[in-house]
Parts: sequence; structure tokens; C-alpha cells
Amino acid sequence: MSDAEIPAPVTRAVPHPFVWLVLYFPLGLANGFPAVALGYLGIRAGLDVSSVAAIVGMTFIGGGWKFLWAPVGDYTLSRKRWYLISIAAISAGLLAMTAIPLTRETAPVLSALTLFTIVAATFSAFATEGLMAHNTTPATRGRAAGWFQAGNQFGQTAGGGLALWLIVHSPAPWVGGLALAGLLAACALALVGLEEPPRALAGASVGAKVGDAWRELLDVLRSRAGRIALVLAILPIGTGAAMFLFGAIAPEFHASADVVSSVLGLGGGIVIVAGCFVGGRLADRVPKPAAYAVSCGLGLAACVVMAASPRTSASFAATTLFYIFTLGMVTASFTGLVLAIIGDTAAATKINLFFAINTLFSLGMLRAAGWAHDAWSTNGMLLTEATVGAAALVVFVLLSRRIRGR
Repeated sequence: MSDAEIPAPVTRAVPHPFVWLVLYFPLGLANGFPAVALGYLGIRAGLDVSSVAAIVGMTFIGGGWKFLWAPVGDYTLSRKRWYLISIAAISAGLLAMTAIPLTRETAPVLSALTLFTIVAATFSAFATEGLMAHNTTPATRGRAAGWFQAGNQFGQTAGGGLALWLIVHSPAPWVGGLALAGLLAACALALVGLEEPPRALAGASVGAKVGDAWRELLDVLRSRAGRIALVLAILPIGTGAAMFLFGAIAPEFHASADVVSSVLGLGGGIVIVAGCFVGGRLADRVPKPAAYAVSCGLGLAACVVMAASPRTSASFAATTLFYIFTLGMVTASFTGLVLAIIGDTAAATKINLFFAINTLFSLGMLRAAGWAHDAWSTNGMLLTEATVGAAALVVFVLLSRRIRGR
């Protein structure tokens, strides 16, 4: 890429990082809606946990392959235009999912709608990532990473819980979907005042744009930090897979719909934001891979604690919140590492390579968790995640010292 094609540095005041929380919230909601709302309602409708995992797994598939179409967000329309298109498509998907009754017969349709919605949501993510890379400086990207992932995780928890509450308490489920669409539209207001980055290789051929994206990716993967991040993305640690099934196992703890929506909703949103900030601060004080390893270790401990806890609504709330807090630490520390190595150009393409690979391998952990639950109950699911994660953590510690690169 020539000097003329490198985006200019920020020429205006750096916005408060809160805007990244707002702009990234729709992606979190698109993930949280199936996990929390459809998970809980699916079990009530007679679906087994593995069937719920299959629906929720569509979010992992859509997110896991998003690096393939991330260059579309980097090299075609403006970031703000892509964001608005994405919001409209997510809203349509949520409305459709709330209008269709949840039964065994409609489960395949809901799986397809979940996939459509999450693919649409990836374009809001691409837009946010490109805007963030352009409207921040190296000195502010650590804080930006914390707020950025706080929006994603708050959407998965508070957004999913809000969706469940709206569906249960609205006159009709589709009314709840309409309210969620209004909330998504409000998120787009955060675009006001952000500087639009110049389009990379404007006017160039498709081949030239693909080649530039490939060169940008290779440049990151030649660095030692890039290779460490790639290993972290592949290993099944810090996946948060169990959280996507907490809505499905809540009845085992005698947790009501209101408890689930509160814990996986507002309560979970608050603690995961706190976890994101703690993880970001930890990554500023110790090497970022070490911060990630510590955060993952706490998440594995949370699985063991939940497995050992009594089957009461109160213990469900306490252990779930502890697990969600550690997940916030994991996502913030990993995002801080990725933001530190990607640079400014082709930001969505590069950042989503790591996020997508992590998501794909997390899908395997999610399906394993669903199978483990059906075979060995909830404790089997939780201890499976803890055992696999502990083994992966040992592998990472052994590998990290041998990784070489510039």
C-alpha cells in the first residue's frame, strides 16, 4: 500500500470511548437474543439442550467465517453507510424471530434466521472497528478496547435479557421485537460526530483490493505478537461457551424467567462491563498474553464453582455473574492484544481474522458442551469446559515460549 493510500491520522478530538460501547451493542444483541431468549423459551417449548445449542450455534458459524467478507466492509461502502444497512437487516431478523412460534418444527427456520441476523450484524461490527481504528490513537486504544467489548458483552447479556423480558411481558412477542428494533435504531445516533475514514484503494479493481487485504493479513501474521494472538484464538480457552446455554439450564436451578432475564440481562451486563474494564487494566499492567491467561484461568474456576453449587435460584445468579465477569476480562484482554498489532489499515479484515477463528473454535466447544450436558447433565457440561480449557491453557504456556517472529 502506498503512502497516499494510508488513512490520515485523526484530525479532530478523540471521541469518548463510550461511543464504541453503543455502536458495538447491536452485534452483542444479535448474539444474545438466541442464547438467552430462544434458549430459555426453547426449553420451555420442549426442545432439548442440544437442539437449543444447534440454534445458538448459528451465531458461531456466522461470526466464525466473517473474516471472509470483512474486506467488503473495508473496501466498498463507507463505514457509516454499512452500519445503517446492518441495523435495518438485524431489525428485520429479530422481528421475524419474534413473530414465528418456537416449536420443534420451526427450529430449522429459526436457525436460518439466526444465521441471517448474525451475518447482518457482522457489518455493524466491521463499521465500528474501522471507525474505531481511525478515530483513536495508540495511547487511547487500550481504553477503547474495554468499552468496545463492553458493548458487545453488554448486548449479549443485558440485551438478551431485555429481549426475553420484552417477549414474555409484551402483548405479543413481535411487539417485543419491534421495541428491540427501536433500540437498535437509537444506537446509530452514536455515528454523529465521528470522522469517516477514507476508503482504502478507492477506484481500484477487485483483484487489487483482495491482494491488499491479503498482504495486510500476512504482515500481521509474520510478527511474533500476531502469531501468539493466532494461537490464543485457536485454543479452546476463554470461549464462554457455557454462558450460551445458561438460559437452557436455568430451570434446573429453579430460576424463573424474571431471574434469568435479570441475571443474564441487566445484572450480567453490569458485571461483564466491570470485567471488561478490569481485563483492560490488567492488560495495561502485565504482558497482554499473560493477562489473557489469567482471565481464562478465572473463567475455568467459575465453571468448577457453578458445578459444585446447590441447585437454587440464588446460586444460579451468583455463579452465573461470576462466570460472566471473567468472560468480560477475557474478551477485553484479547481485544487489547489484537488492537495493538493490527494497525490502522484494513482494520476490520485483520481484527476479524482473529475474532472469527476464535469464534469457529468456540463453536466446537459450544457443541461439545451441549453433548456433554445431554450425556452427563449440567455438571458434566461445566467440568468438560473446565477440563478442556485447563489442558489448552497448559498447551499455550508451553507453546508461547517457542513462537518466533519479527
